[in-house]
Parts: sequence; structure tokens; C-alpha cells
Amino acid sequence: MLGLSRGKELVGLDIGSYSVKAVELKSKKKDGAEAFEVKKIGYELLPHDAIVEGTIIDSAAVVETIKMVFEENKIANKNVIISISGNSVIIKKISLPAMESQELAESIIWEAKHNIPYPYEETNVDYAILEPPAHAAGQNLDILLVAAKKDKIANYSNVISQSRKNLEGIEVDVFALQNIMEINYPEIFPDKTLAIINLGANITNVVIIEKGIPQLFRDLSLGGSFFTENLSKDLNLSFDDAEKLLKGLPVENVQPDQLQSVLNMNAQNLLEEIEKTFSFYEAGEKSDKKVEFIFLSGGLSKLKDLPGYFEQKFNIKTESLNPFRKIDFDEKKFDPMYFEEMASLFGVATGLATRKMDK
Repeated sequence: MLGLSRGKELVGLDIGSYSVKAVELKSKKKDGAEAFEVKKIGYELLPHDAIVEGTIIDSAAVVETIKMVFEENKIANKNVIISISGNSVIIKKISLPAMESQELAESIIWEAKHNIPYPYEETNVDYAILEPPAHAAGQNLDILLVAAKKDKIANYSNVISQSRKNLEGIEVDVFALQNIMEINYPEIFPDKTLAIINLGANITNVVIIEKGIPQLFRDLSLGGSFFTENLSKDLNLSFDDAEKLLKGLPVENVQPDQLQSVLNMNAQNLLEEIEKTFSFYEAGEKSDKKVEFIFLSGGLSKLKDLPGYFEQKFNIKTESLNPFRKIDFDEKKFDPMYFEEMASLFGVATGLATRKMDK
């Protein structure tokens, strides 16, 4: 949302705490409608602690990893769109009376100054009107207010510049996930209430979407690294061995029941935070609010039993979000197994890449 150039083909670049993902899509017609096909795709691990809690610590390592993603996967397009999340990003849903555009802009600035927990001068602010002003006179407008700290934007834009890429726009993780959900699940997106939970290394993004309209956003300061650190501490393992266990690989002298006990405890901590988010949404002005579907994305969503944990806790159908469900790829160029195994990691990057179709 923050400074997007229109009409360009963009590479969706997801710079996470654990890895860098890149996706380039091309548009085409399919059954008379607009569709997408994967043109290029790439994934590279980052050195440990290069990014901590959403802040780039080792910019040289991040720059080299971005360059590697592009070079190894022959991505020639230098125009990129990235996304950010975490404590430095604020998303608020506000309601304002219908008014002229100039007056609306002034009102939004006033709202931003009173809704953002940082000095207004230290942030970049953007907004989107959820309900178009085609209602009866006096009808309120639902508006998404998005603010990001300027130092956070500079932190990420600097590594893009140093890697000799053109930063064409900055999105928010949850909006990229909403984009990809709308494209890939047209049978439920417009009519149902669903939650997308993106489980990254350090941050878990939660968005609840009701009949195609985002209603609630939350970033939790826990993710895969939280699980790994607790496995390391509770089972007296190195960080590398703990990571292996989280990926389902065997580690010497660790029994399955020991592993399961630690995983169960950590999963409960995660589920309690998600439950608070759901409860806050369901306690809103409508008494009949209820999440009907849960979609999991991100590296931790690959944990074997995680969908089962969610279904048992919430009694809600839970599955992995597949960003390539309705997006084609050439099986002569790409291994289908790669898309099957890596799908959960590419939700944000693929959602970002769809923004190139904006006019």
C-alpha cells in the first residue's frame, strides 16, 4: 500500500527472519478470465540472526542473500515489491462519515495522529476505503488505516537499494495473504468468515476476513524460533539439532514422547494467543460472528500435527494455504514436487507478486 507504482510487472520479495523468497508471475487469460502463471521462483536461507524480530541486523548478509535468490533463479526483473509486519506496523479499522475527498484526507490524518502509538512525523501513513462511497447519504465509510515507522521502512529499503533492485512498493504481510486467498479460494472467499494465520520464524500474522472484507489484524511475537529455542532448552540440544526436530528429522538420544511433550506445550501457548484474537473478533458488535475456516501459512505450518491442534482446539476446519491452487506453472520448467513441498512458504511472496496486475 505504501508507494506502489502501477502497471509494472513486479517480483514479490518476502524477506523473512529465516529465509528470502521471490516470485514473479505473468498474467494470461484462462476461460475468459484473468489468471496467473509462475514465471520465476526462488528461495534462499538467511544466516541465523541476520534478521531478529523483524529488524535487519546483518544488512550485508541480507543483501547477498537477495542477490543470490535473483542470480540462482535467473530472475532478470529488478522491480520488486516487499512487505513488512511486526510492532512497527499498525493497522486500524476506523469508521468515518461520508465526505469529500479533501475533507476525508484531512480527517484520516487527524485519526492517524490519535490512533498511532508513535509520533505522526515518524511514520508513513496510507489508507484504503473498504466500503466504496456508493451508499446512501450519511452512511459511514469503513477505512483501513495503515502506518509504518519510517526507520523500519528505511531498514528494508536500504537492503533493496544495496542489492541493486528497484523498490516499487511496500505492502503489509496480511494484505499479501488476503490477495492470494482471494485468487486461490474463490468458492469461499466472498461468502465465508475465514482466518489466515501466517506462522513465520519470529512473527505470526493473523487476519480475519469476513465475506471478502478484512476485519481484524494481529501480529504475535512468536513463531518457529520460539518452538526451536524451547526445544533446545528443554531437551538440552544445539539450535541446529532443535531445528532438525522441528523439521521432522531424527536427532540422536531424543525419544518421540520427549519431543511430543515439548511440542504440545508450545502449541498450546500459540493456540491460547490465537484464541484471544478469535474471542476479540467474536465479541464485536455482531453477536453471530464466528470464524468458519482456518488457513495456515508460513514455515511453522509445515509442522506435521499443527492443523490437528487447531481443529481440536477450535472445532474449525483447518488446512494449509496453497498459494498455487489456482496459479499455473509449467511442469517442463518446474518440478511439481517443489510447489507441493514449498507451498506453505510462498504465501506472502506470491500475494505480493499479484500486485503487478494493478492498473
